[in-house]
Amino acid sequence: MSTIIKTYIGIFILLLGVFTMAGVMSACIDANNARDFHASVIAEIEDSNFAPSVINACETQAANDGYELLIDENSIVKDEDGKTTLMQVILKYKYHVDFLGVISKQQIRAFAR
Repeated sequence: MSTIIKTYIGIFILLLGVFTMAGVMSACIDANNARDFHASVIAEIEDSNFAPSVINACETQAANDGYELLIDENSIVKDEDGKTTLMQVILKYKYHVDFLGVISKQQIRAFAR
């Protein structure tokens, strides 16, 4: 009888570990996707020479993908001709492990040059 109880407790602990690790892996994949999206946005902004239409399109795409894309207005640097040469791009996303009920708001910051 004690063997059956030990077996079920072992299976329960094993399944608890499996579901927890699956949730953590899913959250890591989501964070990696956010980093990749942020890098692609930076590349697009740099390739367009900071075109406002491209920035607006990137903000729209971020909203469609469940992210929040912000341009820090205080970080914009312009050259003597008035062209933007540097700006900070911030991507906010949710990091969540559903099985554990962990939800936190994270952000990625980088400069487009």
